[in-house]
Amino acid sequence: MIIVMNIIISLIGLGGIILARNLALDGTGIGIKYHLFILALKLIVFSIIIGIFIMYAEKHLWSLLLLSGMINIIIIHFIEAFVTQKKLSH
Repeated sequence: MIIVMNIIISLIGLGGIILARNLALDGTGIGIKYHLFILALKLIVFSIIIGIFIMYAEKHLWSLLLLSGMINIIIIHFIEAFVTQKKLSH
């Protein structure tokens, strides 16, 4: 169950990385406002996914689901930041 949840989060995060990279490389002027909007949207979606998995998991797995999901989200966000940092800094 933990692996399935993290795969789903990773796939959605990969889509966000590709979207942010394409927007940054095309020079569409993705500013900090759009970056924060994408981040907020991803956090809401990831929270819903983690919540759904917690509802159907046994109680002793809740902490593992939360920790692994949040670590996955943080890693994905750092990768996205490295991919788009040059364009966002200009």
